[in-house]
Order: sequence, then structure tokens, then C-alpha cells
Amino acid sequence: MPVFAFACILLLMALPAPAPASHVRLEPGMCYMGEQSGHGGTRVELQLLDDNFFSLREVFAPRGGRRVTRDSTGVWRQVEDGSLLRLTNGYGLSLRLNIGGEGNLYGEFSFRASLPPMSLTLKRVSRAVRPFVIMGRLERSEGRRASLTDSATGRVFSPVEGGALAALPPENPLFVDALVLPEAAGLRVETIRSFSPFMPESPPDSGGEDVARGFAGAAENQVWLLPELPGVTEASCFFSGMESGSGMLEVNGPGLRLVVSVEERPGRRLAFTLGEEDARMLRAAGFEELPGIFSGEYAWSREGGTLVLTASGRPDLLLEGRFRGRRDAVPDTSSHLKRMP
Repeated sequence: MPVFAFACILLLMALPAPAPASHVRLEPGMCYMGEQSGHGGTRVELQLLDDNFFSLREVFAPRGGRRVTRDSTGVWRQVEDGSLLRLTNGYGLSLRLNIGGEGNLYGEFSFRASLPPMSLTLKRVSRAVRPFVIMGRLERSEGRRASLTDSATGRVFSPVEGGALAALPPENPLFVDALVLPEAAGLRVETIRSFSPFMPESPPDSGGEDVARGFAGAAENQVWLLPELPGVTEASCFFSGMESGSGMLEVNGPGLRLVVSVEERPGRRLAFTLGEEDARMLRAAGFEELPGIFSGEYAWSREGGTLVLTASGRPDLLLEGRFRGRRDAVPDTSSHLKRMP
């Protein structure tokens, strides 16, 4: 081999490996909008708010038809090493938007069952957060702050203020459909669009009363799909025996079967314990990072049909209950909501 060619090979070997593609970090306060003229005209507006809360407005104006506006709230998370924006809520909303190099969002939106999904690009717009529509349980009590529990996520906003509240009847609590603006603490109600003294059923994907039973109610009797983990592209898991506060997590995947002891702790926390022999066997089989993932303490929560495990210094584990299609993203309240005059 010529000396020059050999020197070139050595130089190439010494060069650093190309850095992984970086993605724009999404932050609260970012607003996006996308429009398309196909099928008559569509517009999508997305606002990312504090504590991973979002508001989404979808407007579809079919040619020769009536314009339809759909408002949703839910939980947003940036996942897959920052390459995807995940939007979910308890009513079955499940959207995955690709994050481009310039921060634009790319995804498909379904406006009608009779039409194919429509691809849209959502571009970031420089503007302040605008009022958005929220539906939920409004509670008022004399001498105390009013609070509003968002029906799609279970998030509680307090205080809730605004002159529009004075027009409501004295019944308490009320289910309201309101136009609100987030403030440093709580919400300001701009308009009450409708209200009812009757509460709709809990969202089908929220866990409802089951979550009140603790982790067993939120997670058992369900097979969960794990996200892609180091060395594991596909895996599922299930929890058992958690009614007593201590149980097991069993993980299964190609070439992998793992059993982890799980203890429920106060404050919606879980302690995972993996035996030393099991950890050694995982490392010997090439799963070097799994012992660290399935050990230690995690906080847990339900976000729609997803079980979320979070721990300081580690990526969140998002366990999907099953494939989530699109809808309904809002509660069915058509039978009892009273419109404001």
C-alpha cells in the first residue's frame, strides 16, 4: 500500500465520529401554526404551555360545507432523543410530530373519517400565548380560591379568576366549557361558553377511579409496551401483585426476560430492585444499561393511555397501554351543557 494512502487511512481513523443529529429543544411558551388549502382549507394552532400542558385548535373548512373547529388540551413531551413531539390526552388523542432541524413540526392530522389524513407542517410563530378553550370541573367555595380541573388531563389550575365567573349560577361544582388565558398562577377566564351541573364520565384513558386506588389500579390488568431501550428494540411488560404495595414487573422481549421487584412508596413513587445475579446475567448477555434503568426510584403518573415513569438524571420511561388512534379528544357533553346567552 502506498505510504500516502496509508497516511490518509490513519488520518480518517483519527477523525472524531460524526455527532448525532441535534434537535431544537421545545420549551413552554412556544406557539406553532400550519395551514393548507386542500379539501377546502385547514388550519392547526398548537401552544406548548407550562408543566407539559398544551392547547390544540384544528379548523377544517370543507368546500361547500360548514366550518368545523375542534379544541383539545393534553400533555406534550419531547421524546426519541428530541426527534419527536408526543401529544396525548385522556380521550384518546395520540399524535406524533417529527421535529425538523429548524424546529418546524411535521405530522398527519385527521379531520374526517371519509378523508385520508392530511400532512401538515407547523411553523413556529413569534407571538404571546393566546386564550384557549378548556373543559373541566370548576369548584368554588366561599372565602377560598376557585379551581378548574381539566377533564382531558386531570390537571388542576388554581386560582381561577375573571369577571365571567360572576355570570354562573350558584350550583357547585359545575362542568364548564371556557375560554381561558394562563397566568403566572392559575387561569383567567375570558368567557364561559357553556356549563352544566352534571359531570361527564372520566376519560376512558385517564385511569379514572382506578388511579385513586393507587398504582395497582393505574397499571395492573394491562400489558404495557416499552419504548426502545439500549439493546432492546421491542419489549412489553406487566405489573402484578401490587395491591399489597409490593409486587413484580416482568419484562419480555427478543432474547430478554426480566423480573424486577417493585415497591410502592408514598407520593406516587416506585422503588425498583433488581437482583445482583440478574444484573450480572443482563450485562453478560449484552444488555449493559438495563440494570441501571430497572433499579432505583421512579415517580409515576398516568397521561392518557400512557404510564409515565420519571427519575432524576434518567430519561423518562413512557409505557404505552396499547395503540392509540385519534379520538375522541374531548368529552361528549352535548346532552347536558347549557350555552351561555
